Amino acid sequence: MTLAKFINQILGRFGVAVIRKETLSRLLGSQQMEKSLGELALTLKEMKDSTDRNHRQLLCHQINAKWDMVDLLERHRTSSATALSCPLCDYRGEVAKFDRFVTGCIFEGGTLVRHQCPECDLIFGAEKMLGLSEAELSRDYEWHYQIFSEGDSTPQEIRAFHALKPERDRVYLNWGTGAWSKTMDLLRQDGWNVYGYEPHSAATVSSPYVISNMEQLSAMQFDGIFSNNVLEHLRYPVRELSVMRALLKSGGKMSHATPCFEYLYEFTRFHLFFYLGRSRSILAAKAELSIDDFVVDGEFMNIILTKD
Repeated sequence: MTLAKFINQILGRFGVAVIRKETLSRLLGSQQMEKSLGELALTLKEMKDSTDRNHRQLLCHQINAKWDMVDLLERHRTSSATALSCPLCDYRGEVAKFDRFVTGCIFEGGTLVRHQCPECDLIFGAEKMLGLSEAELSRDYEWHYQIFSEGDSTPQEIRAFHALKPERDRVYLNWGTGAWSKTMDLLRQDGWNVYGYEPHSAATVSSPYVISNMEQLSAMQFDGIFSNNVLEHLRYPVRELSVMRALLKSGGKMSHATPCFEYLYEFTRFHLFFYLGRSRSILAAKAELSIDDFVVDGEFMNIILTKD
């Protein structure tokens, strides 16, 4: 046994050790390197956070500037408009026959001007949103979801699911899943066979049970489809409900919950339609669906549709 080992054997009882100067320098250098790497990691994180903030601010400014310009052009265009057409029932009449609703978008979307159809009660608009192509509307969503996220409405979504009166051996689809919702996980943990569909990549969560490809979805069949805060977003609601109808098995049902069965949450440009009064029956009939039930419990409003 060397002298150093013998001394360290004795000193070890007191938590003390003797090491060579070269070893000490090497250890201190290693610690300094670890400290430097830690500081570098912290700096890189701060740089990334700053870059992300700047990106969001620039994108926010870009969205705001875009809609300010659109509003300017809209004011010149609509001042000369003499007639309007309802996008649901196709009624066409003088602008004065349509009630007018004006508000602002809290998501940098400028002024929102909507109108109510005197024939079917639908409130629709803003016209500047309805004038977008599907690609333009999708891009607006993608930008929006890089800055904002929807609130977590999992309880309402689960309530909409149970309104279907589901059975354990059946298959169901959550239309418009969204990355912020816990519905899919909770229902599957509870033993329900539920899939999700989310067309917007910026709002999609990575899961083998969430589908974002319509071609893949079209190959499947479901006993029920449910959604929450989705119906008001659909640019072509009759067409999209018809797509959902094609995915239902015979006798299948849909459950769609939204407070936009009244004129509520009007402060976002993404709410394109508010299904008041007669518009609900017209929407169902045009999509070849029948209304089983319509439930109003405060702001929870839910329509149950059946495939004829």
